[in-house]
Amino acid sequence: MSIKHLDRLLAPRSVAVIGASGKPHRVGTRVLANLAAGGVAAIGKIWPVNPKYTELHGMPCYTRVAALPEAPDLAIICTPVATIVGLIAELGARGTRAVIVMTEVSGRAQRQALLDAARPHLLRILGPGSIGLQAPALGLDASFTHVPAGAGKLAFVSQAGALAGAVLDWAGERGIGFSQFVTLGDDVDVDFGDLLDYLAADAGTEAILLCVEDLRSARKFMSAGRLAARAKPVIVFKLGVRQELDGGADLVFDAAIRRAGMLRVHSTEDLFDAVATLARRRPQRGERLAVLTNGASLALVAADALAAGELRPAPVSPATRKRLAQQGAANAATSTANSTANLAINLPADAPVELYVAAAQALLADDQTDALLFLHAPTAMVASEAIAQALAPLFQTGGRNVLSCWLGGVSAARARRQFADAGLPTFETPETAVHGFLQMARYRRNQALLMEVPAGVPGTAAPPRAAARTLVKAALAAHRKEQEKNKGPVVLSDDEARSLLAAYGIALATPQQAALAGHTPAAVRIGIGIDRVFGPVVFFGQGGLAAEGLADLTAGLPPLNMVLARDMVGRTRISRLLAQGQTAADAEALVRTLVQVADMLTDVPELAELDLNPVLAIGGAVVALGARLQLAAPRSRRTLAIRPYPQELEQTVAWNGGDIVLRPIRPEDAAQHQAFFHALDADDVRLRFFTAMRELPPAQLARLTQIDYDRAMAFIATRPLAGGGAETLGVVRAVLDPANQSAEFAIIIRSDLKGKGLGYILFGKLVDYFRARGTAEIVGDALAENLGVQKLVRHFGGVVLPHQEPGMVRLQLSLK
Repeated sequence: MSIKHLDRLLAPRSVAVIGASGKPHRVGTRVLANLAAGGVAAIGKIWPVNPKYTELHGMPCYTRVAALPEAPDLAIICTPVATIVGLIAELGARGTRAVIVMTEVSGRAQRQALLDAARPHLLRILGPGSIGLQAPALGLDASFTHVPAGAGKLAFVSQAGALAGAVLDWAGERGIGFSQFVTLGDDVDVDFGDLLDYLAADAGTEAILLCVEDLRSARKFMSAGRLAARAKPVIVFKLGVRQELDGGADLVFDAAIRRAGMLRVHSTEDLFDAVATLARRRPQRGERLAVLTNGASLALVAADALAAGELRPAPVSPATRKRLAQQGAANAATSTANSTANLAINLPADAPVELYVAAAQALLADDQTDALLFLHAPTAMVASEAIAQALAPLFQTGGRNVLSCWLGGVSAARARRQFADAGLPTFETPETAVHGFLQMARYRRNQALLMEVPAGVPGTAAPPRAAARTLVKAALAAHRKEQEKNKGPVVLSDDEARSLLAAYGIALATPQQAALAGHTPAAVRIGIGIDRVFGPVVFFGQGGLAAEGLADLTAGLPPLNMVLARDMVGRTRISRLLAQGQTAADAEALVRTLVQVADMLTDVPELAELDLNPVLAIGGAVVALGARLQLAAPRSRRTLAIRPYPQELEQTVAWNGGDIVLRPIRPEDAAQHQAFFHALDADDVRLRFFTAMRELPPAQLARLTQIDYDRAMAFIATRPLAGGGAETLGVVRAVLDPANQSAEFAIIIRSDLKGKGLGYILFGKLVDYFRARGTAEIVGDALAENLGVQKLVRHFGGVVLPHQEPGMVRLQLSLK
């Protein structure tokens, strides 16, 4: 149901506490006390409900829900299990649209009964087993936590109530505040996906922190997470990693978080350290970290910590050394300790404040560095506070990310406070400071994957899916008796496996190719698995007989493209061996094979197991020396965590004396889309984007071509070019709200093709698509002078309405 009625839950104007009490150690007692502490004025109205009292906390107490003066926006239920279903039904019928169930409920049947009672009224449930929520900016504490959350810009969402209470203590000691603080409990209704959707659009939230025990709807989580991660940092802490029975489950969770552009951390301390860096980060070109210190040993500690993260300090450039020499600090960029020369600017213990400033200015001006790490140990010659006072404003305005560590106790405390007050991430040890930078580096890589424009799969056409379906159907028919007898999956014969793999461009080795195995630098293994949460997964790692005992393995969620597959390969240790002995053609062939395996996994829901081991790249082609494939009952395509390209929506239509193809846009269309943009007149660009633009920036181009097909749709009209390839003639797109009520559209046709009916064809396809999805309406904003789009909407039965912004109109088309 997503964000429907979440405003009643997170920003209620009236709250009823059902099971409110005056007895010590009762949940209802604490909840009412916390609400009252926020003040009736902050919320609007607070109504205790309990037939045993006439008054609680100076407020009238009501005997039952029916006695309340009106339906509360939010009801908090603290009563026994047997009463909850009836209360939800009664509250829903009265008009309440959100409840927090704090009582623990066990068993699938009882949880389903809660949903069944809520569904007719579209009533949202937080819990059961939730300890509640807090919205500090509103003065709302609808929880039974022991301390109130401070106000801030971080949203915290956790399934674990006990951990949430500990986080409140931890954050309070460090002055960390929250925009929202929510515990999900058993999350039978409101879940991570819902809150990610809500918080992504919340202006009061700058970063989102998630503490995850388990996920029930991976697809919903991935859609919401990818959308939220484009807007603000999303940081995830996974609990219960060591309790996973399936050793690959954590690997898959890691892959999912990476794919969504979020950052995973492994402790509560890392969670807030990541906030200290990511929420205050500046744009960063790369991962070259310069080190400025007053101790060679500190530089060594930093270098070791970076090496553990497979990075090293940025060398001090000759230009920077020359600039320092001109400042009278010729030896500042060298060190006599353990070859740290050129890896840090190492200032002497008696360096004056002016030298710190000169060194910092030199590094901030060095185009060979991307970020700066400042490490300082206290000395008797110059006070730490004086150095901090001089450097803080310089680092604030220097345009680079700066992380710092002020070692020491009382002597460094004021320096740390000055940097913290200036918004500069400050850590207690060099290792934690470096760890903060490594988090930034991982987050940057994940964001780059989210935004990067992939190339097409080279040298291959779309796999012959019809042939593959015929093969699978024939194999299942041939093995039907065997399957009925063994009650298990069907193991394909060598010939059957060879034919199915060949349909996706994957070859089994000939004897001659197998004989070359000993002359290749390394063998790899490619396989698939079905994860309990995220569904079908592709694996890549070292192959051969020793593969089973190695942890050199990466996972990826289908569908894959060349960018994602190349990233999978690059994260393995075997990739270094491959790079030493492979040609560029061999490397691309391996990457292409991963994409083809992901295509097969997407297209063939009966595929239960695939194991190619060992796999060799020889002469620009990939062959598998061994292959094992199994078929089972087909999975639903909904089990894929990410909706694949909807090929079934492709359509060929007649237009302007020829045929054109209408199809969903693909990430691989980026170059073609940029060419389409260049063919638009400046005035058409202004009418579409409401501003003058000469070029689509890379990030915007990625957003336009890399869409989540569960949340948005963009249809393009294309036709082939005489010299090969295709050209885009027009595009219509719409973004769907999470409740599937309204889709906001935009449309543009190539300037030289306007007035030929192409806009009506594209818009009609969009209307048909969203009507089939059950969407209630299509809406859009347009400049009042854009008469063409107004005529288009009216043609389909829509209306043009006044807009709150001058010079604009609102377009609305009901699909009912």
